[in-house]
Amino acid sequence: MNIYPARFHINRRSLTLFLFLVSGVILFAGLTGCGSGGGSSVGTTSGGGSGTSGGGSGTSGGGGGTSGSGSGSRGVKPVLTGLVSMGSETFIGANTAPTNNLEEINAHPGIYSAAVIELQWSQLEPQENVFDDSALVSALANIQAYNAKYPSTPVVAKLRIFAGLGTPSWVIQATGGVSFTNSSGVTGQIGKYWTTQYQSFWQGLQNHLASEYDTNPLIGEVAITSCCTLTAEPFIEPINPTAIAALHQAGYTDAQEEASLSGAASEYSAWKETPLDFTFNTFYQTDTGSPVEDPAFTIQVMDAFRAALGTRAVVANHGLNDPLAPAAVPIYNEFQNLYSQAAATTPPTISPLEFQTDGPNVNWPAVITYGLTYHPTELEIWDTVAAGGTANISQSQLASWAASLKSAN
Repeated sequence: MNIYPARFHINRRSLTLFLFLVSGVILFAGLTGCGSGGGSSVGTTSGGGSGTSGGGSGTSGGGGGTSGSGSGSRGVKPVLTGLVSMGSETFIGANTAPTNNLEEINAHPGIYSAAVIELQWSQLEPQENVFDDSALVSALANIQAYNAKYPSTPVVAKLRIFAGLGTPSWVIQATGGVSFTNSSGVTGQIGKYWTTQYQSFWQGLQNHLASEYDTNPLIGEVAITSCCTLTAEPFIEPINPTAIAALHQAGYTDAQEEASLSGAASEYSAWKETPLDFTFNTFYQTDTGSPVEDPAFTIQVMDAFRAALGTRAVVANHGLNDPLAPAAVPIYNEFQNLYSQAAATTPPTISPLEFQTDGPNVNWPAVITYGLTYHPTELEIWDTVAAGGTANISQSQLASWAASLKSAN
């Protein structure tokens, strides 16, 4: 396993902080956030080419990775465009470790631009400041193997880390926990993600990962999954009466949740080159005991995210359907506003936007046709029947959607 003790990270963090102060760079002005971190280095990956820069990508791991030729990325990575395989999420219901076996892209070679690598926080940091990157190194090796097999159509990785029920036990012991039961009946505890202590732990993980993988061209995008509960979507919170009561009994308030969401992007400030994907849904106030929609707050956070990071800020929603759920309409209207603003600049700029459908069994042709009217740059696709999933999508449909995304962006 790639285990990295804390003492290595302390030196790296001190050096990073020194360089940060000397350069005078101030990131995420106007956004609140938390700092601190633990971690260390070694076990990095580097490759000569990827879905954004060519074929023949490689990974190299100090202590367990596979090696490849080439060097890391230089400057901000390109915006990810095309279809993205979101991978199997059966592990969420079972509360087990993800597999990242790339069944979907192997079932439809040459179609996809990226594959989601799903990992749990407890896998990556089983003890405070002790990091185990072996699952990530293994997943990157799978992508490297795919790219070697299909060098003319390589893919990159989109990194999505689940906290929620995948939060390490040491975090829950330190911050306290809240018991939840997911839709599959699995009961577990999440940490108190609205506290500064929890956020400091989470940023420590991001500091470590960014120090090792930000310049790796195989990592094309990183999902912002701060302050998540039962999914990897920050604005999705349990709003049934039992869950609301449990959260507030544990010290949760609307104000603390708003501060957490406003500062979520700043917890990824160590990522300098890699685009960041932030999933937006209507925010619900729950201090009264009943959920009250507040889409204006969601739009405020979305606009601040785009203003801070520009084209590195990928705004997203994982509830695409036709018709949209009523609560999603204001969010999609703002997606259109951001697109119009970008298109009106001289020269026009891209407005990175990612969608995932509201489940694997939607009316795919109708829903994707509708989704394309919002000018997305990427679409995440559930595992199809050909890959052992339930999404009934043909090879020709996938190819058509991939071509539409590429031509539009």
